[in-house]
Order: sequence, then structure tokens, then C-alpha cells
Amino acid sequence: MKKIKIGDNIHCPATGNMEWPFTAKVLKRYENSYLVAIIAFDPRDRWNVQELVGKTVIAKKACKRLEYDAGAPKQYLATGY
Repeated sequence: MKKIKIGDNIHCPATGNMEWPFTAKVLKRYENSYLVAIIAFDPRDRWNVQELVGKTVIAKKACKRLEYDAGAPKQYLATGY
């Protein structure tokens, strides 16, 4: 597995703040977590994303690096909520 760096797109599971899995871009690395910008999410989580202002902190162990650009059918882009 390649090391996740700032600017990488990652897949994140449902967390305490988000009820459904989402895709995010790493903004900052901490010792055991990342500050991420939510870029694609399930439409049912649109109010959670709005409340979080499009950013959240997620544990490093919970994330998986994506090899492709984010955004998939049936997902909203964070800029379009």
C-alpha cells in the first residue's frame, strides 16, 4: 500500500460525523489522523456535510487511498449541495 500524502484522494467509511461512506481529499496530516475536504458523498449525508462545512477529521487506519479521481454516480460533489 502506498503512503497517503497531502492532496491524495481517499475513501473513508462512515464515521461519527457521516452516516455513509464518502470520498475526500487530504488537506493536512496529523499523527494518527487526517484533516480532509469532503469531495463526494451520499445524498443522504448532504446536511451533515453542510454542518461540517465540507471538512472533517478521520483516523488514518480507516482510510484507503484511491488510484482514480473521486466522484461516482448517485453522489453529490461537495461544491454542489
